[in-house]
Amino acid sequence: MDVRIVDPEALAARDPSQIALYLRSRGWSPSPAAGGTLWQLEMLGGEVEALVPANNGMKGYAGFIRQLLDLLEEVEQRSQLEIFRDISTAAADVQYVRTMPNSPAGTIPINDASQILENIRQWVLAAAVAISSPLRKAVQSAKKPTAALEFMRMVRLGPSYEGSYIWSVEVPLPPRVGQEILPIEQPEIQYQALPFERKVSQFLYTATTKAYSAAELVVRQDEGLDAFTSQVDQGVTANLCEALAGLAGESANPFQLTFQWAISRPVEPTPPIRFDPPVIQVLSQAAKEMRARTPEEDVRIIGSVVRLHRESNFGAGEVSIAGVMEGDSSERLWRVWVELSESDYALAISAHNSGDLVSVRGDLSRRGNRSTIHRVSAFEYVPEVAP
Repeated sequence: MDVRIVDPEALAARDPSQIALYLRSRGWSPSPAAGGTLWQLEMLGGEVEALVPANNGMKGYAGFIRQLLDLLEEVEQRSQLEIFRDISTAAADVQYVRTMPNSPAGTIPINDASQILENIRQWVLAAAVAISSPLRKAVQSAKKPTAALEFMRMVRLGPSYEGSYIWSVEVPLPPRVGQEILPIEQPEIQYQALPFERKVSQFLYTATTKAYSAAELVVRQDEGLDAFTSQVDQGVTANLCEALAGLAGESANPFQLTFQWAISRPVEPTPPIRFDPPVIQVLSQAAKEMRARTPEEDVRIIGSVVRLHRESNFGAGEVSIAGVMEGDSSERLWRVWVELSESDYALAISAHNSGDLVSVRGDLSRRGNRSTIHRVSAFEYVPEVAP
């Protein structure tokens, strides 16, 4: 069914600069005209042209854009919705997450949606952290670099689409300043000249393809964890693998990732990546093994003592603390076990009885569902904050 876009507000929201980027990428040529720009395209049947007003505040602007969409639909033989979407994201890198839930087309179970949305965030964040950090580790710290957190604030969740159920993630890119095209003989200089946002998008694609390839090696050639750990410098971390596995949702369905690159900074197209259940299972297991083998150093958990255990009335003992990790932007609830000296265990008993908060600092490791703090460097009460 053909859909014609007629909403004046939606049409007026498309800025002339976005439209110019799109038309240039499609071979249209601009020339000055009264009140705006005249765009022309040479075709086999002759020349077509369209006027785009100078700014979207001009009277009748929405009408001009409606006529332009009608013309583009005829010229490109594509739907107005597709064209409108591409105009809207002309200056953004877009990642499409095509999920395949067992539900009617265009819908998704709410439990799957909730899990997938959080893992989309963690997937993009894993790449932002890698670009922000000079040292890449198999397990990224819960305390994220400021640059990564600031980047995540400007990433947008775009509209969803039918085709099973498709999520879109938009990474807006800054406009070019002057001439940024550098000689191809200087790829390192070219890379350094890229904006942070494009570096993250490109690294996200690279890390995702490397993680997929590692999982394929395990599935097809029975490779071990080294298939993943050898690619840590390329962004294959426990965080990335967990997020990718999580994109399958609660039902562990296949999914496909497609990267669309901003027209404003064109690059060669990249093929989509499809993840099927065997690969998804390997990614999940690889993330667990990487976390088990690579403790997260110097973390601080703040929470309540929920369980006490020691073999006798004296000596060291083990406690369980339920709380949050300092610096963890997700505010995930953790339950960790920690072995304490006799004096610290006495403090834990007191905090358990009084309900006071405590904090523990050390190295965090995970095996299965159990998280443990090793090499404890501090265990103490957390002072109450005055209301």
